[in-house]
Amino acid sequence: MARISNRHTPLIAVLLGLLVAVLAARVGPAHAADAVQKQDTNVSGVVAELVECKREDGQLTIKMRLVNTGDKEASVYAIASRNFDAYYLTAASKKYFILRDSEKTPLAPQADSGGSVHTRIPKGGSWTWWAKYPAPPADVKKLSYFTPLTAPFDNVPIKD
Repeated sequence: MARISNRHTPLIAVLLGLLVAVLAARVGPAHAADAVQKQDTNVSGVVAELVECKREDGQLTIKMRLVNTGDKEASVYAIASRNFDAYYLTAASKKYFILRDSEKTPLAPQADSGGSVHTRIPKGGSWTWWAKYPAPPADVKKLSYFTPLTAPFDNVPIKD
C-alpha cells in the first residue's frame, strides 16, 4: 500500500475539495432529481417541483415542493382568502377540486384565521404544498395540475 507523505496532505485536501465542489455543481440540489415536473412560479426566485402524483384508496395525493433558488428569503402566499379551489386538476375532461373533511376543511395545509396559507422560504430552502383530491378512474394515466402560483403542469403521470 502506498504511503502519502505529510507534504502531500494539503494538496490532497485541496484536490478533494475541488472534486466535491465540481460534483455538487453538476448534480445540483438533491431534491431536483425526484421532481416529476418543474415550473417557474410567480414568486421571484422560487421554482415549483411537482414531486408526487399518487392514486391510492380512491384518493389522489399531489405534492409540490417550492424551492427558493433566489439570493434572499422568499415570502409565498400559497392560499389567500381561502381560495383552495384555485388548486385543481383536470383528467379525462373532468375537473377535480381538493377533498374536504366532514367539517368542510380542505385536505391540504391548514389556513390561518385570515384564510391564508403563508410561508417564508429561506435562501436555498424549500416548502412542500400538498393536497388530496378524488382519484380519477383507474384507466386515466395522466392529468393536468393547476395552481395560482404556476403555469399548468401538463401530462403529469399518475402513479398507482
